This record gives sequence, C-alpha cells and structure tokens, in this order.
Amino acid sequence: VLNQEETPFLYSLVFGEGVVNDATSVVLFNAIQNFDLSHVSSTTASELILSFLYLFVMSTFLGIVVSSTLSLRIISFTSACECCVVSLSI
Repeated sequence: VLNQEETPFLYSLVFGEGVVNDATSVVLFNAIQNFDLSHVSSTTASELILSFLYLFVMSTFLGIVVSSTLSLRIISFTSACECCVVSLSI
C-alpha cells in the first residue's frame, strides 16, 4: 500500500508506529507472563505495574541509545532530516 520511494516520510512514520505497538505488546506480555494470575491481590497488582514500568523505561532507554547511535553513524551518508526520521522510527 505504501511505497517507500514515493512517500518516504509517511512510510517511516507508519513503520515507526507499528514498531512502537509491537514493542508495547512485548513489554506487556513479559510483564504479565511472570505472575500467577489465579491469586490476584494488591501486592500482585503493584508488582505487575512496577514490572511493566521497569520494562517500559528500560526498553525506551535502550531504543533511544540505539537509535541515537545509529543516527550518528549514518549522518555522514544521508541528510540530517532522514536521520531524525530513522531515529524516531526506531
């Protein structure tokens, strides 16, 4: 449906949004997978929320570090605008 050569900016935005959705579902799945949900209490709920927040923050931090490193590495090959799009889409 989207052609990267015809609309590179729109393609990058849609691709980046899909990556963020996939990452969120993986983080939520990993947070829930570690808990026994047959006996839910307030302690279990707080542990689940803290686990989700930890995974979310660390994943975001890792994504920022990797995308910044990649954008700095490819800045000599492409324009600055394209590097920003790549950085935001990762």
